[in-house]
Amino acid sequence: MKIAIIGGAPTALGAAYKLNELKQTHPEIAKDVELVIFEKQPIVGGLSCTITDEKGFLWDMGGHITFSHNAPYYDKATKWAVDEWNSIKRNCLVDMNYLYDIKGIKLVPYPAQYAVPLFPEKVKQNCLKDLKERYDNPANESIVPVTFADWIEKNFGPTIHNEFFKPYTRKVWTVETSIMNPGWVGTRVAKLPQEKLESLCAIDPEKLSDADFGWGPNAEFTFPKYGGTGAVWKGMAEKLDPTWFKTDHNVIGVNAEKQEVSYQVTGSDELHKMKYDALINTAPIDQLIKQTNVTAPLNILRNKVYVVGVGLRLPMPPACENLTWLYFPDRNVPFFRVTFFSRYGEVTPDNTKYWSVMCECATPIDVVMDKEEMAKKAVEGLILKSIITQEQVESVWSILLPYGYPIPTVERDVELERAHTALEKHNIYSRGRFGGWKYEVSNQDHCFMQGAEIIDRLLLNQPEKMYQTGVQTTRAEA
Repeated sequence: MKIAIIGGAPTALGAAYKLNELKQTHPEIAKDVELVIFEKQPIVGGLSCTITDEKGFLWDMGGHITFSHNAPYYDKATKWAVDEWNSIKRNCLVDMNYLYDIKGIKLVPYPAQYAVPLFPEKVKQNCLKDLKERYDNPANESIVPVTFADWIEKNFGPTIHNEFFKPYTRKVWTVETSIMNPGWVGTRVAKLPQEKLESLCAIDPEKLSDADFGWGPNAEFTFPKYGGTGAVWKGMAEKLDPTWFKTDHNVIGVNAEKQEVSYQVTGSDELHKMKYDALINTAPIDQLIKQTNVTAPLNILRNKVYVVGVGLRLPMPPACENLTWLYFPDRNVPFFRVTFFSRYGEVTPDNTKYWSVMCECATPIDVVMDKEEMAKKAVEGLILKSIITQEQVESVWSILLPYGYPIPTVERDVELERAHTALEKHNIYSRGRFGGWKYEVSNQDHCFMQGAEIIDRLLLNQPEKMYQTGVQTTRAEA
């Protein structure tokens, strides 16, 4: 069986790692499997790669971290790939300056709904009134939300919806809460049980920031000591069969009927073709559908994200020394999240001299702005928020990711089911952050597990657990 994979990101590495494992545990099944991973870049990793700028600062393509308990199999694989890891205590806050009519920064605990006791008195009382109405109305539980807006109104009420969820959703997703579905929420948006609210309200406001905000096992995360996130996938690829990886190979076409990919090698215009028995696609599924024409174009949405890295000379502001990242609903700054990246690992030329922050700024795909202009706005925003000073700036790096976040719209799941139904008739399996287009299972660990599970499905006929296609018949054609 020849398995081709488009894209050398975590999904592909998960598939390769699983196949490598099956060669030991199920040699009679895996011995005749040929794996070919096409990656158009010279390195593997995709959106999980790490770039070194001209000044020697390292930058990820966003805030990638690992909570080991989420997927023990993933944890085992990444620890196999990289030996040295840092364990960092999570300390994230949200800037709610606009609530307090402050121009600069006003940090409160995150998630913001847990910070209700710290809100200005009028907003606080309105929030408490909304929440009490929901706690006291048993019929509220029977409401079935159709949109994310419905879900927020059901669980929190209009005040928190208007004061936090709407502005922050516009910043990170670039859309209104009313066009998003509620299914993606899962454990990503914490509810506020009555007993939790009462316990928070009983705490002295000056001590609230030290309260238990329910992170549980997510209170700490791990990060590679050296090399950024990209070191994980580089290290893993180096320990796997090198013949599986075809870097600088760009797939430009997929013929679903012939089960054939067309590709070019960097530096050459020559067109090559290769047959496959099964194709695992990790490139954007909207592009795959247009290439294969197996069904009509998909009605799905995405945004684009600018990542801006700012390398700085020490000292670091004392207020920032223990922070991991901050959220910003404030529309007066371009970023929705700022990561104190140098706290994670050795990602500066010299950690005794420098520190660094990384900003993520989202826009709709039709907004035109070059990355240098966004970087300028991000630096201005960091100064406005008193996180940095202009005199400290040593390096500014930026990149535009045309595919930033797959937006979980109301129509998404129906559209994806239609796509997978058509693709799987041709032995094409689309998985990963944009190959699967499901934000709720698009973290690195999710994507890695998707790759591992599709190999189990193809070779062992085991059902997938991480990614649900919606397709009724999912038996692999081995």
